[in-house]
Amino acid sequence: MLNTAQHQFGSDPYRESKESRSDPSIHTVNKEEIAKFAAMSEEWWAPHGPFKMLHLMNPPRVRFIRNRLEASGAIAGAIAKDDADPTRVASRKRFPLAGLSIVDIGCGGGLLSESLARLGAQVTGLDASIENIQMARIHAMKDPLLNGGGPGTLEYRHQTAEEELLEQGRRFDVVCSMEVIEHVDNPAGFLKVLGELLKHLLRMVPVGTHHWSKFITPDELQAGVQDLAKCQVLCIQDIAFNPLSGQWELSKGLIGQGSSAERGSVLSSIGASIAGPVNYLLAAKKVA
Repeated sequence: MLNTAQHQFGSDPYRESKESRSDPSIHTVNKEEIAKFAAMSEEWWAPHGPFKMLHLMNPPRVRFIRNRLEASGAIAGAIAKDDADPTRVASRKRFPLAGLSIVDIGCGGGLLSESLARLGAQVTGLDASIENIQMARIHAMKDPLLNGGGPGTLEYRHQTAEEELLEQGRRFDVVCSMEVIEHVDNPAGFLKVLGELLKHLLRMVPVGTHHWSKFITPDELQAGVQDLAKCQVLCIQDIAFNPLSGQWELSKGLIGQGSSAERGSVLSSIGASIAGPVNYLLAAKKVA
């Protein structure tokens, strides 16, 4: 890992040879969309300019990322409001994202990338527009915390996600792509690329142990126990792993009983937001 930010101001033309070798099934670049944002590149850091709404959106986006990482157990602590504001020079506060590698796909002028690097992450910002990347690099040079004054690093690259990163086998703890998917061709291929760039972060069980398509819902299991095993289901209860405590915990309510808030108390406490339990316990008795 680098201890100082990397800012490259030299020529970095978009390489058609790389583009031509890309798998057409995952090629996502829309050159018209790139040109549209390139034409406004000088306005990226004008808080009341054409990107005003992105400036206003950035603090809650950073808080969302922080909250999700806390919920997963990857980080701990509270975020400082000023550090989520991309228009401020960061102060030497805590660096809760230190040690995490993050890639920001379609980083534009670097609003999100800078904020995450100020919080201590090793950030790689990618954009298919060289004009956007040049503006992002110039602005980052204004913050000493992004130039060796803190644990975070910031590297901007003029390329797309399916180019060198995948070819080099690069993987990241966190993959961000904000306000991008609506501007790409082949959204399905784009999502595939994002998934390939992501590490298996927690590795609580060996990769490949489970397949999502084979999971059985509580309703499906209850129907099978009643109809096939001829047993009476007594209760089904959520059991969730809390990465903050390192312990498995039973929910306070039973599936099918009480409010969703009651039976989802454990999941809610660690920030989970799912339609149903991932793990659960079922008790049944033989019908006389």
